[in-house]
Amino acid sequence: MRKSVKMILFLVLAVFVLAVIALVFAANYMFTYALDSQFGGGVDIKSFEVLPGSVEEWLVQNSSMESMESHDGLNLKAYFIPAATETNKYVLLVHGYKAGPLSMAPYAQHYHQLGWNVLLPHHRAHGASEGRYIGMGWLEHLDMLGWISLLTEKAPNAAIVMHGVSMGSATTMITTGSEQLPSNVKVAIADCGYSTVTKEFSHQLKDLFGLPPFPIIPATSLVTKLRAKYFFSQVDSVAAVTQSKTPTLFVHGDKDDFVPFAMLEEVYQAAACPKEKLVVTGAAHADSREVAPELYWETVDAFVSRFME
Repeated sequence: MRKSVKMILFLVLAVFVLAVIALVFAANYMFTYALDSQFGGGVDIKSFEVLPGSVEEWLVQNSSMESMESHDGLNLKAYFIPAATETNKYVLLVHGYKAGPLSMAPYAQHYHQLGWNVLLPHHRAHGASEGRYIGMGWLEHLDMLGWISLLTEKAPNAAIVMHGVSMGSATTMITTGSEQLPSNVKVAIADCGYSTVTKEFSHQLKDLFGLPPFPIIPATSLVTKLRAKYFFSQVDSVAAVTQSKTPTLFVHGDKDDFVPFAMLEEVYQAAACPKEKLVVTGAAHADSREVAPELYWETVDAFVSRFME
């Protein structure tokens, strides 16, 4: 009898140990797959094709490279395009996950044609900036505060618009919820940002691998804290906009299945700031500007003009 009990206990312990090993492996794999810029060689986030005569070539040819040291000692880079005529208007363009500032070139050209100064940071672990791990908006919002500080040191009267897409939208929302945000930031455009990274990764885990969020998401959050110094719970756009006073235009395409369209209502309803929303019919993820360019820019420009001095 005792041998049977011992055998059962041994088997239970063995199953438990194997389950823990499998969970540790799965969490580390998810972290590496999603957040380590060296996974797969980092090709997608280190390069962007620049074709002759393209808007990307215009950006590169008309910009200078700015540098900044992050709070954790990384050398970060940004393209800067000065306005043709001196002005205190600046736009900070915040690119998405595994993209780069060149993906924001059409946005840069639009604002520059309106007479604005344009700053396009390369996120940490992207493009010309140092870093290995992607912060999904948390680490990046600290970097954005640094870039804003750099702008206001050079131009104390700067009136700044933040315009972010996808992860850049989440970064923008989290930045506007920071107590450290200076009053120079007048307006935010949050285009297809996720409500929380926990919900976004849970959605992707189910969509890509058919797996439930528990226990992989909590375990991956712990791995992320150990390796990249933040928990998933910190990447919370909903909580951020409840603290924000920055007028914000929320944009989302109703055919977005990468960052689910339903997340628009989560952030919009939670926002305590002056706000509007734009739903672009037929637009998939980050495609609102391309699907309906006139509607997009008419709405953005009208919203920005309401709050700029």
